[in-house]
Amino acid sequence: MEKLLKKYRIGASRLRGGSCYGFEADGQGAIHTLPEEGYHVLFLRALDAGVENCEWGRFVLSAELPSDMVLVVRALASDENRILRNGETVQTDDFLRDPALDARRKMRLFELSDSIRQVGASDILLYGQRGRYLWLCVELIGAGSACLHDLRVYAPGDNFFQTFPEVYRRNGEFMHRYLSVFSSLYNDLQEEIDGLPALFDPDTAPAALLPVFADWLGLEIEGGFLSDRQCRQLIRSGFRLLSRKGTRAAIEEIVHLLVEEPVYILERVGPEGSREQNGEEPFAFTVLIARRSDEQLHAKLLYLIDQFRPIRTRVSIVFLGDCAGMDYHCYMDVNAALVQSTGGSLNGGAALNGLTCLQ
Repeated sequence: MEKLLKKYRIGASRLRGGSCYGFEADGQGAIHTLPEEGYHVLFLRALDAGVENCEWGRFVLSAELPSDMVLVVRALASDENRILRNGETVQTDDFLRDPALDARRKMRLFELSDSIRQVGASDILLYGQRGRYLWLCVELIGAGSACLHDLRVYAPGDNFFQTFPEVYRRNGEFMHRYLSVFSSLYNDLQEEIDGLPALFDPDTAPAALLPVFADWLGLEIEGGFLSDRQCRQLIRSGFRLLSRKGTRAAIEEIVHLLVEEPVYILERVGPEGSREQNGEEPFAFTVLIARRSDEQLHAKLLYLIDQFRPIRTRVSIVFLGDCAGMDYHCYMDVNAALVQSTGGSLNGGAALNGLTCLQ
């Protein structure tokens, strides 16, 4: 009977729930060494398979280590989750998480039990480890800054060995280990295949693929002028925007991709017989943005609006945050206003700035 392959991913909550010496969890499923500590050991609380005599398969992790640092992994499986300590029965997890105990005393539990120990390997075959519960101990020997992430455990860990008749599975230690190599390769390949949908999802795809997806939609976002969040939002709504290309709604949504403040769009058409109606500039519209002027934002908006505006139209962008007086050097497309002088007196502290006249 074929056994179902189970995968246990050790995330941020389980890492925080373990006992760390010289490590610090970052909340993203990774742990980093503390430079002021010279001893780095992590004890993880038990993984529960839910069945007795479970065959544990592999333990895999990604390690970013200096060249002079050594990775040591210990694994222990058992159907019992209690040990005898000082004549009393205590939970194994409670023993490993006790902050009053030294890490070397906890490591003695693995050394005195039928555990396995692997040095310098990040993909470990847990051959021979049977039991409902599995405890893991990760140790780094050496100085430097290191990071451990993407910790995973598989049970039973191989797909091929279980397909052979019973006569081939008896006393087949070498055959089991040999086929486990191909099972590991097969499982890793299957994980990559299962993860393909995440590569095509704008919310989970790597940032390097976002320009490719935009190019498929006919959008130009090269140059890094958009953040990852803005790129993902644009690609997510790209099909809907393209279906409404050239409309007011599409222009408003594009502007709101970069601007949170209120936006107003004014459309205008020239009178009969004017240059606008003679075909040189048939239409024009203005985008009013209620915020202070920003040259970089102005350039970004023009670049995006040009991809969605109607053909042969001219667009002007006006920021309403800064207002220039018409009596000074100003331009109509950068927000200008007519001002009226008000009466004031020097005793009242009024300044002669052109907006105040003496009464």
